[in-house]
Amino acid sequence: MTAREVIKIRDQLRTLRAPVESHLNELAEIYTPFRQITSMAADVISAEQMFDSTPRQAAQIFNNGLCSLIIPREEQWFEYAPPDELKADDEAIKWFRECSEIALTSYIEPSNFYEEAQESLFASGVFGTCSLYCGELDDQGELCFLNQPIGSYYIAEDSKGRVNTHVREICLTADQAAEEFGQDVLPGKIARKVGKPEGMAETFEFVHLVTKRRGKPDPDAPESEKLPWLDIVVCVDGLKVVRNGGAHEFPFAVHRYAKYGKCPYGFGPGSLAVGDSMQLSFLNELADLGTEKEVFPPLVATPDLEGEVAQGALEITYLTGETGSDVKQLHDRGRYDILKDRISDKKKAIQDAFHVDLFKLFSLRSQERSPLTATEASLIAREKLTQFSPVYGRIMNEMVDVILARVFSILFRAGKFPEPPLSVVNLGKGGRVRYANKVALAMQAKENGALVEFFSLMLPVLQAFPELSRTIFNAYRPEKLIRDLLRNSGQPEKWIASVKEMQAKEAAQAQAMQERAQLENAKTGSEVAKNVAEMPPGAIQQFQQAV
Repeated sequence: MTAREVIKIRDQLRTLRAPVESHLNELAEIYTPFRQITSMAADVISAEQMFDSTPRQAAQIFNNGLCSLIIPREEQWFEYAPPDELKADDEAIKWFRECSEIALTSYIEPSNFYEEAQESLFASGVFGTCSLYCGELDDQGELCFLNQPIGSYYIAEDSKGRVNTHVREICLTADQAAEEFGQDVLPGKIARKVGKPEGMAETFEFVHLVTKRRGKPDPDAPESEKLPWLDIVVCVDGLKVVRNGGAHEFPFAVHRYAKYGKCPYGFGPGSLAVGDSMQLSFLNELADLGTEKEVFPPLVATPDLEGEVAQGALEITYLTGETGSDVKQLHDRGRYDILKDRISDKKKAIQDAFHVDLFKLFSLRSQERSPLTATEASLIAREKLTQFSPVYGRIMNEMVDVILARVFSILFRAGKFPEPPLSVVNLGKGGRVRYANKVALAMQAKENGALVEFFSLMLPVLQAFPELSRTIFNAYRPEKLIRDLLRNSGQPEKWIASVKEMQAKEAAQAQAMQERAQLENAKTGSEVAKNVAEMPPGAIQQFQQAV
């Protein structure tokens, strides 16, 4: 693909995004007032024009709560699991879980994943669309993630609605471009500035295109150009290709909060609450004016007192009765109470759009009346999570699944995982992701809860018919039941014994019990023999006859 073709694709996708840019700029003005989407956006508004911070607070609470529920930094929030064909293979399960711990503790946690993912999830709530880039291992063996600002990229979908084309515009200095692509491939105008003062300040535009490779690659082409995804970067100044390669997987995780119609871009809580946010700002402006009138009420005075009325604290205006001068307060007052109720309604509408009641469930509830009981907390949390479940599913499917699958492939290709078991090698198929974050654990806890509810129902039955206990026990597979209960509760794999280890322990315990029984029998036999030997002759004969 030539440089002109890349620029043409960028221009066409820019035209497709044009209808939503005015809306994105409007959202940026309300929720991120210091961030412009395009050069056509209005000037950055000053603090004097911001009359209410509720929209920005709601967006921030949504973002922080989302990160805490989905990607909690302090927990083992995901694990790789074998495909369905190997879901009963304990060796495969153990290997995938070991890979999970390596990926999380050795590569994801030391990287910038959490910081960049938080930026992306903020864009998801406000703008409805976000893009997170996951690069290959760098020279230091580290992963790098980059959030893409909403105004810097353009996307296109395949026939199934999945994003398969991503074009981003990058601004780099000459020094940065030389570090990223190499000085030799840069246009001469830029290459000559590398290492000079202007090379650290002046920026140049680059266009990065990733799309599905079409057609069969040339057999003599480099290996990077045979990969399924085309990865090409063009310098706009000079129309020169500075990188022409490929990728094993699509490196961008593009998430849309919700989609409407044929538009590839999403719409989120920010779009839902944009009208209420603008009205709230206007109402707060009126409230400020009303407060100012209450503090400094307007006065009525005769014309001869112009410039003579003192309005400072403890100041006195003296009037003479001969002139007939008079000063009085204008008593027409507005209904501030109605305005306050209206402001409260708008704030609640904005907070509901951003699920603030879910993320601040207990603090908001405690303000209403007494603290929640354990039963109330469980029921309310389940109700809120039910409302949030569709949002959670789309985030996982479009963003987190894509990132974790790419991380697994990158580390597997680099040989960072232990040797896989033979069953995994023979199947030749990748695994899946099983989540252990707060939302997933709440869903998995239903299995544990179902077991508890079942035994709660069966307890009075077992008390009446104890003989049924053996039947119920035989209906379960204890080794599978216990291990699933441990995993559903989020226990780390290193604490859980494998099936073989459990069988070995049970065999050792059975052997030990058998040996103990033999020792007890031998001890009992020797004691009997000793007692018999000490009997009188007549008693021995009677004992033998009795035996």
